[in-house]
Amino acid sequence: MRSYIAILALLSFFNGVPANVPDCPGPFNPPNNISTQVVYPVSGNPATFPTDYNCVYQINVPQGWSSYVVVTAIPSSNTTNSTILQVIDFNQKVENFQYANNETFYFVAPGGRIKLSTQSTTVSFQFSVQWFSMPHGFGNSLFQISDIAVYQPTFVNVSASDSQASTVDAYYINCHVTAETRVSAITIYSDSTYDRADQLKNLRSVLIFDGPNENSTCLGSAYQLFKSNRQFVSTAKTLTIVQLRPNPYTWGSQLLIQDFENTKEIGEYRGVGGQDTRSIVMDASKQASAFSTYSYIGSSSDCLFNITGTGKLDVYNGGKSESKSNLIASYSDSSNGVNLPQKIRGVVRTYVLTGGIATVQIGVNNGCSLLTTNVAGFISSRGYKTDLAFRYPDDWQWFFSNGPFNYTLNVQTVDLSKNESLQLRIASNKTDVLNVVYNSSNPPMLNTVLSGVGNEMDVIYLAVNPKTKGFYIDFTATKVEKSAVKTYGFIMICAIIWVGLF
Repeated sequence: MRSYIAILALLSFFNGVPANVPDCPGPFNPPNNISTQVVYPVSGNPATFPTDYNCVYQINVPQGWSSYVVVTAIPSSNTTNSTILQVIDFNQKVENFQYANNETFYFVAPGGRIKLSTQSTTVSFQFSVQWFSMPHGFGNSLFQISDIAVYQPTFVNVSASDSQASTVDAYYINCHVTAETRVSAITIYSDSTYDRADQLKNLRSVLIFDGPNENSTCLGSAYQLFKSNRQFVSTAKTLTIVQLRPNPYTWGSQLLIQDFENTKEIGEYRGVGGQDTRSIVMDASKQASAFSTYSYIGSSSDCLFNITGTGKLDVYNGGKSESKSNLIASYSDSSNGVNLPQKIRGVVRTYVLTGGIATVQIGVNNGCSLLTTNVAGFISSRGYKTDLAFRYPDDWQWFFSNGPFNYTLNVQTVDLSKNESLQLRIASNKTDVLNVVYNSSNPPMLNTVLSGVGNEMDVIYLAVNPKTKGFYIDFTATKVEKSAVKTYGFIMICAIIWVGLF
């Protein structure tokens, strides 16, 4: 008997596999007691797997069930940066890893696979699986034990006539969407520096089903949707979006929902978030290319810094619309020079490029208030062309510079119908050069230029109507040499005296 064991150990040695490494097992199925978590190869710390070890672990998930999988694969060294781990989901979509530490995944029927390939290194490896059964008619019970979070469903309707895209927060999501034609969805990931670093990966827990409930075909996760730079589109009029248990932190990321009639011409379509400046390459040589940004209640702005390349870029306050009723700006390779940088306000902002390839440089709430070069652009309120209702409809925008600029303001439209007011102020070193306040009894003369030289400009809109139409103002800012400031001031004084004489 001893000699038999010695022979086995010797064979294992010559095959390069230590005797304590388990065989590559068959499929993993739910245990009789689904509250039991299955751990492979053993509970406790991960086991060390030898070089050149290969195994595919099948995780089976019955129809109407899901599984929560946590995987760790840490190489002792990986000088070649080769893939040691692959996770293949229920749609055969693959994620490759050179290193994984408690990476979480969610499989629905029929399940997924975990592939370990240690290559030329040893790997500390382990995974755990927890199965859950989905309730029938999920979301109707607040106390049902299942993989669907315990909160009431929300219902969203979208139409081809909508100019404003609907948004659903990925945090605690349980949403049924109905469209007039078909449903389009993209993910806008909130990667604020205040959020946890693993928030993007947590979007794997948000699954999107092509139909009225979770028993419909699963299109994939919000994470996969974000990574694809494409929209998920329903085959019929309904889409279901749910977050599976355990409920990770995904607050702030949004699912942007529109009727596909408005987005059918778009090929690549991505969500852009975060505070950093991004350079986004848009290829609209064959189909339109688009991206959308989002800010809660329109509290922040985009700064459109630069556009290089070819094509036409349309900017919408809201989603893309066939009517273009919410189009606020258009740029081509021949027109964006002094028109940028430009502050873009709104809750959802959508940028659509047609007929070319361009790189769009954009920052969220970053850079547009500080003026360093000559600008000819516009100032609009977050509610302009949206018909959205805001709990706090006031709007304040501030521009400043390190030196004197000649500011011009030309009010094109402003809603002063319900005791709203619009204040325009230009100051030089805290001293007012221009300070006017308009209201319903003192409206502005539209298409009339106001100007002043200073280093600070404020546009303050005070509103009482939650659905105010807001304002739109053409403005320019032109750098003034300091030697010219005194001359300009002298001319203004003479002009005031001259007007006073008559």
